Amino acid sequence: MRSTAIPFPVRLCCRHVAVVKFVAGLLIGFVLFSWPTPDYPDCRGQGPAVEDRRPAPPQSLAEPGRNLVLVGVMTAQKYLHSRAVAVYDTWGQRLPGKVLFFSSYGSNVPEGLPVVSLPGVDDSYPPQKKSFMMLKYMHDNYLHEFDWFIRADDDVYIRGDKLETFLRSVDSSKAQFIGQAGLGNKQEFGTLSLSEGDNFCMGGPGMIFSRTTLQTMVPHIGQCIRNLYSTHEDVEVGRCVSKYVGISCTWSYEMQKLFYHNFSDTGINKAFTGNLHENEIYKAITLHPVKQSSYMYTLHNFFLQQKSFELRHKTVQLRRELEDSDATSWADDGYREEALANRMVRQNHSELFHTKPAILHKYRPQATDSILKWTFFSKEIYRDGDVSPRKATDSSFRFAQHDILIQVMDQINGDARSKGRTIDFKEVLYGYYRVNPLYGVEYVFDILLVYRKHKGKRMTVSVRRHAYFQQPFSKLEITEVSDVQMSSNTFQGVPSLYGLPSGDQLLPDDQSRNLVSSKPIHFVLPLSGRGDTFKTFMKTFAEACLATDEIVKLLVVYFTTESSENGLDEIEQTLNYYRNLYSGYDLQVLTTQKIFSRAVGLDLGAAFYAPEALLFFCDVDMYFNAAVLNRIRRNTIQSVQVYYPVVFSQYDPRNVYTDGLTPPEPVIDRETGSFRYFGFGMVSVYNSDYKAVGGLDTSILGWGLEDVDLYTKFVNSNFTVFRAPDIDLVHLFHPVHCDEVLPPTQLAMCKGSKASTYASAKQLARKLGYL
Repeated sequence: MRSTAIPFPVRLCCRHVAVVKFVAGLLIGFVLFSWPTPDYPDCRGQGPAVEDRRPAPPQSLAEPGRNLVLVGVMTAQKYLHSRAVAVYDTWGQRLPGKVLFFSSYGSNVPEGLPVVSLPGVDDSYPPQKKSFMMLKYMHDNYLHEFDWFIRADDDVYIRGDKLETFLRSVDSSKAQFIGQAGLGNKQEFGTLSLSEGDNFCMGGPGMIFSRTTLQTMVPHIGQCIRNLYSTHEDVEVGRCVSKYVGISCTWSYEMQKLFYHNFSDTGINKAFTGNLHENEIYKAITLHPVKQSSYMYTLHNFFLQQKSFELRHKTVQLRRELEDSDATSWADDGYREEALANRMVRQNHSELFHTKPAILHKYRPQATDSILKWTFFSKEIYRDGDVSPRKATDSSFRFAQHDILIQVMDQINGDARSKGRTIDFKEVLYGYYRVNPLYGVEYVFDILLVYRKHKGKRMTVSVRRHAYFQQPFSKLEITEVSDVQMSSNTFQGVPSLYGLPSGDQLLPDDQSRNLVSSKPIHFVLPLSGRGDTFKTFMKTFAEACLATDEIVKLLVVYFTTESSENGLDEIEQTLNYYRNLYSGYDLQVLTTQKIFSRAVGLDLGAAFYAPEALLFFCDVDMYFNAAVLNRIRRNTIQSVQVYYPVVFSQYDPRNVYTDGLTPPEPVIDRETGSFRYFGFGMVSVYNSDYKAVGGLDTSILGWGLEDVDLYTKFVNSNFTVFRAPDIDLVHLFHPVHCDEVLPPTQLAMCKGSKASTYASAKQLARKLGYL
């Protein structure tokens, strides 16, 4: 608003000043009296009124203490034990109100699930009658208990916190019909008998009714059911609301973002199965469709994680405000001692909970070797200290960067409506990051933004800004370890942290074995020939398992082809030697005349054991010790989790030890090998879980790919896949032969694996004369 300056003489006498003050007072009073009152949103389909954040009149706002919303979920008998249960376990527990499930009459209801079996209603499609009768039930039984009512499908995810914030900003005493407005797809356009200007709220993302809307419409439901013009129940509900309430669904582009329907190119069954770090997902109140119940849990865990981040950020801000308040306390001498005590306590909290303000000089190195190096990134990462300094950015780094920028942009645009401008993120041009072990991860971004001004003279300008961000570590968390095999010397010499007891004080001396070590491990080893290598494996197996009285079994699945048939006697001789040396152990050989296939061998071995057996699929080239067995038992949980250890793979010893002196045991460092993060051959799994995902694909012959196929099955299932590098599990070097007759995918994988075993980047650079 522009103001007009009123010229006054520079010099005024006292009487003139008094007159001027009196007149000015009258003018100000008149302006305040005649100032226009806010026009509260009515959500009648005329623009983005629903998104107006101005408060509604006090008498029409929902009271914080009362039930805000009742959600009716339409489902069917075949989904009651899957989708409905997933909904009730996830977002159904975090609603500011109540959720009910509506199914056909006589449905078999899972225990504890609040299901309403509608009389005279079946599960036939389209569900027009079920939808209308559900709304009638909600009206007849809960009209005066809730301010809002939602019709939802069993494949939608509703974010309760965002829903509550949204609904409390809208006047619930008026007739409202809120959702994503639709007119039908291209094929249906003009065939749904919609009048000019009419629309409907799409059923998938959900329809929201105010109490007034439901109260006005329901008495006419019988008439609406008798006069159906299409097979789409959401169209018919919208038509009924329009005819008898006189309103249409909210016409607003923003509703597409709040009530989000994923039109995925990969099909509705793949919606929300990939990267969840997307702007649409962050902004949405409802997300549709979530066709598989496992994805409902994945979405729920993702939003719980985001909520945890928000609460941590809020905690840090509050602690910083407490620290800033110390300056005010010092001003009153009467509270000097109390302020000093509070200041000391908060300084300790600041160190422990990492709530110091985000400043670049928070950490001051005391020596040159204590300086924290920054890593530069743009499209790729450039890191000092590596022979090959340029590396591609991995997904974890991109996700972390994306999360930070979304949080920052939300804060920047928090008051965008009142300021009449929005600032949109465009791209990160370049930046730096480092991990500060005391305070967290620090970033310096060079960001390209788009500034859009909506008030006054409209303008759109690209701007470039430097920004510094810090992700502080959360507070220290202590977890009691009770079922892990540990001895009193595990933490010998480790200093106490913040006065807490060190490791040697946590467990008594005689607690070196527990119930976890009693689980038998069933080794399955496919083999063809390679008698000398098998002797080396058995020496390792005996030292790690037999000599330490571990509860293990070994099954060698031997392929007796023409070239390896004579080797069976050598395998039996080796096993007999260890049977005699360590009596009582189950060491067996299972023979097959099939062509060698690792998948076939492992699958035959799994079929040999009972469903409750803990299996470990192993190769003959592995070196390990007893510590590996503890991790196998601890990290494999039946019906819940499978364990894929990341194996350390040796480089060619001829390139590592140029003097020819190879150590008797593997050495783990950057120059002797690398961890196989893309190798999935070693896996620990319960036999019942292996069969539950379909097992290995025994049609895959030749080198590789069968392990990737099994890993993909577990990733796409309800099982948790646990991966971690294991320094005690080493793949011993052996020459790799890649048969040129292999399928192209397997041949490329084989050659890639062969190339990765030559030598380290530094050793290759030295051989080529660059070092």
